[in-house]
Amino acid sequence: MIVDLVDDAFLRRLAESAARGISAARLQPSIAAHREPPLPDDPVVSTLLLGSPEQWARLAHHVEAAWAVGERVVAVAGRTRGDGVSTVVRGLVHVLQRGGTVVSCRDIHAARDGAIPESEDDGRPTLPTLVDGGVWFPPGPVHRGRLARAAFGCHAAVLVRRAGRSPCPAHAAALAALGIRVLGEVVTFAEPPMHPAPVAA
Repeated sequence: MIVDLVDDAFLRRLAESAARGISAARLQPSIAAHREPPLPDDPVVSTLLLGSPEQWARLAHHVEAAWAVGERVVAVAGRTRGDGVSTVVRGLVHVLQRGGTVVSCRDIHAARDGAIPESEDDGRPTLPTLVDGGVWFPPGPVHRGRLARAAFGCHAAVLVRRAGRSPCPAHAAALAALGIRVLGEVVTFAEPPMHPAPVAA
């Protein structure tokens, strides 16, 4: 039987604990702690998670990297109602939790009530926080004051737009002027990629 270094260390600890009369059950890792969370009840979110796991993983990586450099409150925001902002947030929370990240999630109403997020003495949030920002960029010109109120307390943002709508550099520029870094843009309601039919030999 091949025993790697981790197994070898575990077996040595097990033998030492047996010599001291410690129960072996206390040394075994909790199986429940390593169980993946079940897919969300929302069938749309579940389908999207199963359909493009690599894209969700990349998005989660960008958010975690922002948290790692101190951007502790990341908002997900769109242009109009129905863009899929809440769906993106729910999927992202699932992927982050599956990876072992404990995350606080708030919606725009909590933000307006000043409830984002619970803070330590230095004013930083106690948990990495995702904010369902709703609509930050309604049709028409960007209103800096309205945007500042909507984004208050956020350090970074993921923008959401429907497929078929062009990217808008003015949105990222307006956020940058407020000190909010754009981590990327999620395109929703896009057609799934077409795979060529297999060719018979």
